[in-house]
Formats: sequence, C-alpha cells, structure tokens
Amino acid sequence: MSLPIYELKINASLQDDSMVDYVALVDAPAIQKDFLAFKEEFLNPSKGEHKDEFLPRCIKYVIDEGKDSAQAVAICNSLWDEHFASDKISVDYDGTLSTAKGKELVKRLIREGNTIYIISARNDKAGMLGVAKDLGIPESRVYATGSNAEKIKKVKDLGIAKHYDNNPDVVKELGNLGVKLHEQFQIISEDQHIISGALMVADQLIYRNNETFGEHYVKFSAQTIKEIAIKFAKKKFQNNVNLMHDTNQKVDGVTMFESFIVDKNRGIMPMKGFEDIADGSWFGSFYVENNDVWESIKSGEYKGFSVEGLFDYNPPITENQNTLNELSKLINSMNEDSFKDDIIKIQGILKELN
Repeated sequence: MSLPIYELKINASLQDDSMVDYVALVDAPAIQKDFLAFKEEFLNPSKGEHKDEFLPRCIKYVIDEGKDSAQAVAICNSLWDEHFASDKISVDYDGTLSTAKGKELVKRLIREGNTIYIISARNDKAGMLGVAKDLGIPESRVYATGSNAEKIKKVKDLGIAKHYDNNPDVVKELGNLGVKLHEQFQIISEDQHIISGALMVADQLIYRNNETFGEHYVKFSAQTIKEIAIKFAKKKFQNNVNLMHDTNQKVDGVTMFESFIVDKNRGIMPMKGFEDIADGSWFGSFYVENNDVWESIKSGEYKGFSVEGLFDYNPPITENQNTLNELSKLINSMNEDSFKDDIIKIQGILKELN
C-alpha cells in the first residue's frame, strides 16, 4: 500500500507561529532520512534507558491517559518490543563501510539491535571479510553481487528495510529504502571552531506515524525551505541552539553566522560531500565559542544538525502527483552535459506512470 505524502509549509508572516525556531546538535543526525528531526514521542524508550526504568514511567503515563493497569502493561511491553525490534539494514562497502564514518554508523546500528548485511557490487567478497569479522557480521551476511543492478536486486530480495550507499544512482533506484551516506556536519576549522553542514533537504520523504494521520510521509519543498530560512533570519534565531532537542539544554556560545540555499542556476553549489543534494536545500555554518560543546563535537558525541519547529500539513500528494513533480524538476534542470542521462531518467519516470 502506498502511503500518503503531506507537504509541510509555514506562513511567512512574522506573527504566525509556524516556523523553524531552533537548531539542535544531535548524536544521530536526522539528515540521512529524518532531517526534520521531530522530537521522540514521550512513550519511546530514551537512549540508555533500561526496560525496568522505562516500564514504570510508561505505565504511569498510559494509566493517566485513561487506560486500566492491564492495558497499560500490555501497551508498554509492546512499545518496548517494537522499539527494539531488529531491522535488516544493509551497507555498501566501497566508499561506505570502508570509511571511518561508515564503520561508526554500523557500530551504532548494531548497538541499536539491527541485523546488518554488507551488499557490494564487488565481484569477490574476500576483501570485505576482515572488516565484517571486526564488526561481528558473519560471512553469511556478506554479498558480492558483481554489479549495481544485482546489488539493488539483492537488497530487495532479502527484504532489507534500509540500505546505505555512497552511489546516488543506487540510492535513487532503491527509492525509500536507499540512504545516501553524507557527512552530517564537518569541522571546517579546529582553530576557528567552525562547523558546517546541511540543515534541511528539499523534497526528501520523511516517514511519520501518529494518531492524527496514521502512517504517512512528509516533505518540504524548495520554496518552503527558502521561506523557513528567511523567517529564521528575520526572527533573529541565529543563537537558538540546543542539544538533542531538549528545551532544558539550550546552549550559549554557538552562533549561526553563515546560511545559504543551494541554487545551481545562481552558482550556489552544495558543500563538498553533498554534491548530489537537491536544489533548495539549506546549509549553515556555526561558530562554537562554548568549549564544552566544542569538545563534545570533536569527540563525536554530537554528529549533526537537526531543525525543530511548527508546521502546517497540506493535503496528501498522490503517488502520480509526486512522480509528475519529479519529472517537472528533472526537465527544468536539464542541461547539455547531462542530457543523455536525464533522458534515461525521464523514460524511467514515464514507465512508472504507465
């Protein structure tokens, strides 16, 4: 079943409450999928929280919401099991798991209880087995498929929930399963205490599940991101930074001093490492005077940016509408250098519509 897609918008009026008003420094950056960085629901287990700590907190909350004790116990046990259910996640090797960032990603995913596969376009898996052994991934979950086409097929055949890859064509072909391995933010200058990275990615689908709308996706258009960035500046929110979306952890001494929207027609290009990111995506640089925060960034405790705010839901975008929007954007961005590749992509989109 195709899930509905809602486009999130804001009102540009400075008197309206819809806006991005904070940027958070987070340990698991949302930019890979959930760049919007919605706060975790209260009933989700917190990082490092044990089951015997979570259950009493959860049960009290559910009882306060009107459920009886037996219902509350059942609901909270189900939430715990669902939160720690094992997902099958795969990673490419070259340019992904072969990097320090890729290894750290896999270590985190394993700690979170996921089952990890290595699926590469290499012809032979022998050169990948050493890293797999170091990470505790058995040889039976290491695949050398011989081509990107076969890699994509293997990901789908194995029922993988998410695949990390550095190849944008593979990520695009996999649709919602594919995740581009980006740097979340980069320490541009240790001497100057500057960090830079993407804040919002245009037209990226974000999976959500709530009582109001059920399972669905949301997205931000390039135009909406532009309105958000302008309103953020007009409201003088450049010093609004917190840690982990915790309102009790607002920090001083972290200031946005640089902000830009990718617009290739105007010659405004993405940062290095984000070359494939869509026009209309928002980047920022922050000057970090706070020494405690700076040391946490250098140690890897905080790895990326994540925005937060209030947004208006627009009616769902149908699957065909979304495909037509992709087609329109592709046609508008065509140029002589990419003409042949663009025609192939357009043909693929047209097949989806038939």
